[in-house]
Amino acid sequence: MALCAILLLPTGCNKSSPTEVVQATEDCGPFGPWDSSPYVLPYPVGTSYFVDQANCSGFGHSGYWKHGYDFLMPIGTLVTASRAGTVVHSVGRIVDGDRGGTNLVTIRHDDGTVMLYSHLTQNGNLVEVGQSVQAGDPVGRSGDTGNTGGVPHLHLSLHPCSNLPGLAGSGSACDSIAFNLRNTDPNPQGLVAKRNYAAR
Repeated sequence: MALCAILLLPTGCNKSSPTEVVQATEDCGPFGPWDSSPYVLPYPVGTSYFVDQANCSGFGHSGYWKHGYDFLMPIGTLVTASRAGTVVHSVGRIVDGDRGGTNLVTIRHDDGTVMLYSHLTQNGNLVEVGQSVQAGDPVGRSGDTGNTGGVPHLHLSLHPCSNLPGLAGSGSACDSIAFNLRNTDPNPQGLVAKRNYAAR
């Protein structure tokens, strides 16, 4: 799909059952020390959300998308920046329930990596391209656009690129990469699927 066609590929989040425990099916490292990670949970301190899929949990989290997290969130839930950076893409015109496109925000960090915040609600983007954000700043509102399996959630994944992850031209060098988060329970191998994580 060409960038000009920006009907944005739905990110790979085919859903498993919320009650089904899914173990990682492949090596998912390496991870850095979780307690000094530059990343924080993508929601405000004092809130807690359920991780439905995590690194290498199969379904939509394999191959290109093997690293990343799906946080179950009601449509309209506030999403915040996981790390300081500059907004590279911000698209919000897709209607909730539309599986042909995904509303999303991408933020480029100082080291060149890009965080993808996907499946946002229509008009739920709270930032503009070129805007600088700090960790914890509002970036959007969660939704049900793209390949969510009909389960509203936020997909969060990290990529070593400045292109929009998932579009033609990004190439294999933009596959998702492993990361963990410092403002929650110990997660030396990343967050675990099928449990809640509180931001503190």
